[in-house]
Amino acid sequence: MNKTALFLSIIASLSAGCVIAQQQNSQDAMRFIAIGDTPYSEKEQLRLQQEITPAIKAAGVPFVVHYGDIKGGSETCAKELLTRRRDEVLNLLPGRVFYTPGDNEWTDCDRTTLQQPVSELASLDLLRQLFFAQPMNLPESWQYARQPNFPENARWMQDGVMFITVHLVATNNGRREILRDDAEAALALVEARDQANRVWMQESFDAALKADAKAMVLVTQADVTAQEAGGPCTGVNRMNCDAFLSFRDNLRLNARNFAKRGEARRPVLLVHGDTNPYCMDKDFGGQQAPNLWRLNAWGDYQDPADATVITVQPDNRQQPFAAQTLLGYQAPADRCE
Repeated sequence: MNKTALFLSIIASLSAGCVIAQQQNSQDAMRFIAIGDTPYSEKEQLRLQQEITPAIKAAGVPFVVHYGDIKGGSETCAKELLTRRRDEVLNLLPGRVFYTPGDNEWTDCDRTTLQQPVSELASLDLLRQLFFAQPMNLPESWQYARQPNFPENARWMQDGVMFITVHLVATNNGRREILRDDAEAALALVEARDQANRVWMQESFDAALKADAKAMVLVTQADVTAQEAGGPCTGVNRMNCDAFLSFRDNLRLNARNFAKRGEARRPVLLVHGDTNPYCMDKDFGGQQAPNLWRLNAWGDYQDPADATVITVQPDNRQQPFAAQTLLGYQAPADRCE
């Protein structure tokens, strides 16, 4: 490491400590780091290696969640690049990185704008081999589990909070621009994944209540709040539909029911990437689920590249979730417009 890189690493480590200290505002608070939609360029890759990674390792958080898009949309989907990015992602906090795929690394790998477009389904198979071939070695107290046949869907507990990843991606969750695979086969796999996600979310909320979790955090890549035209996806309308409508409805329903008899609803947070606004929406659940928040985390061409430190403080009814960028100390806008 040259002197400049060493200096930046030291500054990043000190900065990380400042962020954690600033968010220490509740005895029951716990923190983790979310990152995604990066690196999209050589500049972002250097910042990831020289500043963000050292800062994450110095932050003292128990784990990191990467919400997908480990490469730019115009970059190759070749195994060599994906393997290198896999290694960079897992090095953010060795043994403690949870990853959910983004569209850049599989659904968009068949685009004709790429120098060597490839099958999107083959790209998904490759991702599963690279990231999920080996189980994570976590303490039994974490209650770590992965969904059979969909290993990218993970669940774990930390400090009384249940966390889950759900595999949803942009490009209408893989329902559009199927360019190098059989469309019927690809759509059948999307529908199987949708059903698996419904089961996984329901099982996870049930497990959270059984474990008496104080809060719930879901992480996915797609901005599921962006409504698509075309109405619900059906057996007849499989492509030009709102691929996230069912997920939104199910999430609000599960969040509404996230309470034991006679008690207040417990807080739920949806963390996602994919779109540019960096914001915390307190109204995502609406009247149906006022305990449901969502965070559009830092990323997707935000400059400079950064990660998001997220604080979960279930005892704070007014502000059960808080966020701030790791290096820039920037809080999200309080409305997603």
